[in-house]
Amino acid sequence: MRRTVLGLVVVALVTALLGALAQAAEAQAVWGYVDMEKLAAGYKGMQDLNQQFQTFAAQQDAQFEQRQKARMLSDQEEREFLDLVTAAAPTETRDKRLKELEDLSNQRERRLLDLRENKTRTPEEEKEYQYLNGISEKRTAELVAMKQDQDKVVRAEYDRLSKIVTDGLDAAVKAVAEEQKLTIVLRKDMVLWGGADITDAVLAKLNVPPAR
Repeated sequence: MRRTVLGLVVVALVTALLGALAQAAEAQAVWGYVDMEKLAAGYKGMQDLNQQFQTFAAQQDAQFEQRQKARMLSDQEEREFLDLVTAAAPTETRDKRLKELEDLSNQRERRLLDLRENKTRTPEEEKEYQYLNGISEKRTAELVAMKQDQDKVVRAEYDRLSKIVTDGLDAAVKAVAEEQKLTIVLRKDMVLWGGADITDAVLAKLNVPPAR
């Protein structure tokens, strides 16, 4: 899977979120800690956003896969294929035509490979080879550009949703720290002993249902 789930944002959050709260400690500072794994597992909002991201990424993948199925079609055939793919109401006639176009693309792909391996092509075969190879090169360039654009879009969506998560965690930890008058908040795995576990209090704030 090429995507990184939003749950991993908790790891990246450590320095920015908790480091901001870990101010210079005084000798008698009151401090607490949070269990980051428990936060990731219990933060319902982050789980929802994670699912939203996975759905978005899967939609991008599906669009790319559909374009791949049409990679050996002519411009006109490709437009017909994509129009049929996005048709609002699937029908038997539509599905049959899509199958025909996909089969045609696959047949041309195999034919191109055969012609490419044939080093003694006739003039007619050479003409056919140049035609099919031209389609292949054009579609390959288009698919590469599409993939690059999709990666940028997916990364932007990941960053947008990650910011929602980090902002929510940041606000919740700060609010609990202020309520309990904590001057330092650390990760649980940084603590050898002592400190107040504020994980449940942070989760309680994070999981408050939105006002209706």
